[in-house]
Amino acid sequence: MLKNFSNVRVNYEADAIVEINHKDYRIHGCIEGEDILVETEGKYPSLSKITKESPYRINDGCPYQKECGGCQFMHMEYMYEINQKKKYLNELFKNIKNIPEIEIISTFEPYHYRNKSQMTYKLSKTKQVVCGFYEEYSHRLVTVSDCMLQSKASNKVIEELNKILSKHKIKPYDEKTHEGIIRHVLVRYGFQTKELMLIIVTNGEMFPGRNNVIKDLLKLNLNIKTIVQNYNARDTSIVLGDRNKVLYGLGFIYEKVSDYKFKISPNSFFQINSLGMKKLYNLALMKAEIQKTDIVLDAYCGVGTISIFASKFAKEVIGVELNKQAIQDAKINAKINNILNINFICDDATNFITNAAKNKMKIDVLIMDPPREGSTKQFINAIGYLKPRRVIYISCDPNTLKRDLYLFSENDYIVKEITGVDMFARTKHVEVITLLELRK
Repeated sequence: MLKNFSNVRVNYEADAIVEINHKDYRIHGCIEGEDILVETEGKYPSLSKITKESPYRINDGCPYQKECGGCQFMHMEYMYEINQKKKYLNELFKNIKNIPEIEIISTFEPYHYRNKSQMTYKLSKTKQVVCGFYEEYSHRLVTVSDCMLQSKASNKVIEELNKILSKHKIKPYDEKTHEGIIRHVLVRYGFQTKELMLIIVTNGEMFPGRNNVIKDLLKLNLNIKTIVQNYNARDTSIVLGDRNKVLYGLGFIYEKVSDYKFKISPNSFFQINSLGMKKLYNLALMKAEIQKTDIVLDAYCGVGTISIFASKFAKEVIGVELNKQAIQDAKINAKINNILNINFICDDATNFITNAAKNKMKIDVLIMDPPREGSTKQFINAIGYLKPRRVIYISCDPNTLKRDLYLFSENDYIVKEITGVDMFARTKHVEVITLLELRK
């Protein structure tokens, strides 16, 4: 059954909120003020047709958006998306007093910007190897052949790999039967170096035919610098296992950002938007106002990218990261960039900062870029003891940032400024830089 809705109201995630049988439902892929036709039959109501389009709608977006659900804003003009993100952040942080209006810095390129591509595999009805993304809230795989966010070079590698896997009859892993080999494929790409890393995630160590796969791939001259097999036989939604085997090349690639060169390994964290990273870090360091006599702590430092950016301004930088491989890469990154004033430490950030507070370590500026779940109360309380004069909090989840800012307030810090940086164009996600100063 079809039902019309006029002049719909739409939430931040581009869902129209409609009432059917006295219950509210979210209809994906809409824009404020549109008239829509909704199919009310089935498990969940769904969008059937736009009967009156917004002037901000575009019709040449991603053909997979409706099924995939990964890109919430692919159907709207990019600057309209930026405005939506700006409104969202200003509404979210409206209770923080005396801060300027929050602005959003747009990205260089809203398409094909991801330096990391990640695909899940299955066998099609015609017995061909295909890949894609899980449909929202399900384990139904939506077959995607050309993702508009992933780099074009990565898409090409994935396209050719699928042909080769089909040719050699190498089967994807089946979650129901627990048979098959290929679970996931990751491609990491250096936009400046043009280097590609192919990571093939298999259901255990067995990979019959891998030599043929490697041979056929290298014939294509796709600039694949290394191929790695990752073992993951666990019944888990986590993509990468703990063990890697290098099948070709050195097991890593390099990327250049600004004047610096970075080593990237299979399991290391690296900002997915290489072009936006330079803009993000330069803005963060401008707000930090680091002085030549300062000791800077970079918590959750990953492979040391922002530590290295900060090193030219500071007396000393301390980078802390729990991931052992990332810390190894960070130390190498400092070495290849001839930087001597950084000390990288493998430790849990909360554990490190707690001990630093006990030992009354001198920290002048804190830069923190925690994972999506944010920081911890113990970490922020320890900062209250150490009292760095400035804190730069880089967050990929504004909601956990908001929670943490209340904890900083309890520890005598004032939010001076919040700025959004659109590192995740065409999706609902947005990176946020917050400047906090110690209350005088």
